[in-house]
Amino acid sequence: MLTRMFASIALLLFLFASSAAADPNDIGMAHSEAFGKACAAGDIPGVLVLYEDDATVIWPNEGEVAHGKAEIEKLVRALCKTGQPGPKLKSQNSMQVAPDYIVNVGMWDATATGPDGKPITSEARTTEVIHLVDGKWLYTVDHASIGLPPPPAAAARPTSN
Repeated sequence: MLTRMFASIALLLFLFASSAAADPNDIGMAHSEAFGKACAAGDIPGVLVLYEDDATVIWPNEGEVAHGKAEIEKLVRALCKTGQPGPKLKSQNSMQVAPDYIVNVGMWDATATGPDGKPITSEARTTEVIHLVDGKWLYTVDHASIGLPPPPAAAARPTSN
């Protein structure tokens, strides 16, 4: 009985140590780069394979909330169009919060077509939870936001003499 208990503890320590040995920043960066590359190529299946079946996505535009791959696919198709620049990762920090969970906090440049037909680039902020499932890291939560534009500069007031 005691031998079995020590063997179980040793196995748990080994599993935690081997998952902790991988640098969470490397894991998070590889995952984000795979997303950016697949999206820029318009590779919808390549993006969707990065998500758990029951993942949740909350993206910046009104109504861009999805649960499950069928709903997520609609958002991915709208974002990842062939011939348009995909989102570009600028920076990222990843923290391992459990042996099989990593939280990514990132900054991306997201380019879209404005009302005048010209490209508009915004800074997108992301907070993502990726989960180790059967040896693969997958998004379980993918949240992105775009900040409000700065307020217009105040008009200069005429000075009185």
